[in-house]
Amino acid sequence: MKISKEIKVGFVSIFAIAMLVWGFNYLKGTNLFFKSTSVYAIYPKVPGLAVSSPIIINGVHSGVVDDIYFHPDKSSRVIVKLNITENALRIPQNSIAELISTDFMGSKAIGLKLGDSKEDLQNGDTLQSEFEISMLEDFSEQMLPIKDKAEHLMLTMDTAVVKLTETLENLNGMFTERNKRNFSLAITNLNSTMEEFQGLAKTMNSTMKNKVNPAMDNFSQLADSLKNLDINATLTKAQSALDGMAAVMDKMNKGEGTIGKLMTNDSLYNNLTAATKQMEELLEDIKLHPKRYFRVLSKKEIPYKKP
Repeated sequence: MKISKEIKVGFVSIFAIAMLVWGFNYLKGTNLFFKSTSVYAIYPKVPGLAVSSPIIINGVHSGVVDDIYFHPDKSSRVIVKLNITENALRIPQNSIAELISTDFMGSKAIGLKLGDSKEDLQNGDTLQSEFEISMLEDFSEQMLPIKDKAEHLMLTMDTAVVKLTETLENLNGMFTERNKRNFSLAITNLNSTMEEFQGLAKTMNSTMKNKVNPAMDNFSQLADSLKNLDINATLTKAQSALDGMAAVMDKMNKGEGTIGKLMTNDSLYNNLTAATKQMEELLEDIKLHPKRYFRVLSKKEIPYKKP
């Protein structure tokens, strides 16, 4: 049976188209000759992730990212469609799709962390999603405090340089010819004061040797003399005298002796008070009735008349 050229061309065209589709998908990481599982993961953002980015399970390339698009609820979340081509491995349903970095430049991939569920992952399932901080982001987070401190240090240094410049300018303004003369005069006066202080120090040394030291010697001799005195005997006698005085005072308080009786017995006080009162009445009576007392001075007896 002879095959026409048109049929040959048709078969070749179909084969070429099939190879083109297969090659395109192969370049994307999808092998049409192997069974694949399409699942989804939702992320708030996917920086560095692109279509055809690899899916890695335990370091093995196990599929590609098939599509990336926004969530239809208009929440700005991103849905990533994952095409898993690994058939030699059981993938549990509670596995986690982690957005990971593959190099220092920030290229991203999906790292599939296998779960422990007894149910297998099925087409159309939605996996849990996680983020892994990239090396660049981690380095940036660690360097950020150092950067802030460096900027603060630079600002502080700028301020210090400005203040130092102002201080130097002020110093330059201070060193005028007049100020220089005044400064030189102040140095001269300071030298004179130091010379006078040295002379005063010499005078004080001489005074210490000639006057203070002999006085200290005399004081030392006086201390020796006091040391030789029988201080204990003197103190004993003084204590004995004080004891005697205490005994006398105790007797006086108890009313013993003449002075004690005068101090404790109020009869003398009462008698003196009564006598004083009678004396006052007598004087008052003399003032009021002086004729009554003429009979004392008169030789003629005058009879007493009761008032």
